[in-house]
Amino acid sequence: MATRFIEKGAYFKIKKPRWSWQRIGGLREAKDRLEEMVSLPLRNPEVFRKAGLTPPHGILLWGPPGGGKTVLAEAAARSAGCSYIAVKAIEIMSEPEEIRVMYETAAELAPTVIFVNEVDALAPKRDAESIWAVGITRDAPVRIAPPEITEIFYEEMDRASKRRDIITIGGTYRPDVLDPLSTKKGRMERKIYVPPPDLEDRKEIIRIHLKGKKLGPDISVDRLAEMTEYYVGADILGMIREATVIAIREGEGSFDHLTEEHFIKAMKRVPPSLSPQTVEKYNETLKQECEHCYLF
Repeated sequence: MATRFIEKGAYFKIKKPRWSWQRIGGLREAKDRLEEMVSLPLRNPEVFRKAGLTPPHGILLWGPPGGGKTVLAEAAARSAGCSYIAVKAIEIMSEPEEIRVMYETAAELAPTVIFVNEVDALAPKRDAESIWAVGITRDAPVRIAPPEITEIFYEEMDRASKRRDIITIGGTYRPDVLDPLSTKKGRMERKIYVPPPDLEDRKEIIRIHLKGKKLGPDISVDRLAEMTEYYVGADILGMIREATVIAIREGEGSFDHLTEEHFIKAMKRVPPSLSPQTVEKYNETLKQECEHCYLF
């Protein structure tokens, strides 16, 4: 039987971080916390050492899907001026040895930020019964890692915790199915909530993504923000893209400007990801969290 060859690094990506804080609308609190917990310590290690401060070795970003967790992690790495490794938990757990290779690579490239997307699949709470109804968000990870793979992940985080120049950031929108052992000291020991965008956040997101586009006289950013309640950042970006495609189609292949009608049509194609019930569920979870999890 032929041995399957897996190229080292095939399941994670070493990326040049392109997102900056300025390109991300809203999320001021999350950006401030990441700047303090990730960017400043990696950028100024000697200052923190002299001050007797040890930065978190890992951080959990949690909140609704499409809310900006991935771009926040990338922007934190860019602000730190460090290496950035991104991985999807559901992919790397197919080749557990790649987890070790990923952390070895992070050490070679240090200082490094590692972002593990949908980390709940790699570090699941195995005896959990979902407390969230199906249809509000996904009920559980499509696949979860077996215990021995989760243990490799924990071993590598523990090994990285002996250093000051590797920070693991996990992202999840199902904190209720995440193993508590993943957030113990030295692992993802600090938590940052990435909330749905409020009205002012949506205005800022819309302004950023409409920049450079020709707008009709009936377009009001305030009005669009009011229309997009329960939209997350990814929804708003999708709506703007669809509105532009509709304008091009109606212009028979040419593009003049966007009107409010284009956005109304686009919203039928891109409905909001959230609902009042979803938002309430996240708010309930936030209330149950210990405030100290959010401090440096």
